[in-house]
Amino acid sequence: MLPAVVALVVIAALLAAALAPVFRSTGVTPKAVGPKADYTFIMTTGGDPVRWNPCTPIHYVLGREGLTPGAIEDVHGAIERITDITGIEFTYDGLTDEVPSRNRRSYQPGRYGARWAPVLIAWVHPDDTDIPFTEDGQEAAAVASPQLPDGGSGDEYVSGWVAVDAEDPNPSGFSLPGMQGPVVLHELGHVLGLGHASSNGNLMEPSGGGVTTFGPGDLAGLEHLGRDAGCLTTPVP
Repeated sequence: MLPAVVALVVIAALLAAALAPVFRSTGVTPKAVGPKADYTFIMTTGGDPVRWNPCTPIHYVLGREGLTPGAIEDVHGAIERITDITGIEFTYDGLTDEVPSRNRRSYQPGRYGARWAPVLIAWVHPDDTDIPFTEDGQEAAAVASPQLPDGGSGDEYVSGWVAVDAEDPNPSGFSLPGMQGPVVLHELGHVLGLGHASSNGNLMEPSGGGVTTFGPGDLAGLEHLGRDAGCLTTPVP
């Protein structure tokens, strides 16, 4: 049995962070049988989900420090799955020395040039960040947030971050619930704009749903966030 893990989502600067229940892997992957209507969005405007422009690539970087064995492969594997489902392409911009923080700026021209900061995915020790990995005595495996333009204005995501607890013992791969791959995939779902599902069988259930990939509700939600939802005009930094 794997040690207890939990997924945590921080909703930009507009919503309070919420700790999900403890997740324990039994070694058995349930079928993805969650209802198709079981999905939520982190933010909506006028009844529509706030989302990325799905017609331009999302750039991302990996934190250089703290990478665990298989971390890079798990990130790329998770992104390949998201691209296959949503049609959204991603561009890997390499390694960075940036450390994730709760109040990360979405525009950092001194570090990344005159463009929106790429999504930061990093394994970080809890003592090295102000992002909380514990709440009410429960441990979080990872934390994620999409980002609006600085100041919280606008109705389109332009950046984001995923912080994985470098002290978390989850092994690399996608074979079992709670492994590093499904944890990263869950958090990237948040970066795209998905909130939590309520039922097992959906990866976006707060504790991972007991599955290793997106379930019916997750997929239904992603339909509203991917290329089939139509292009947007990305704001200029």
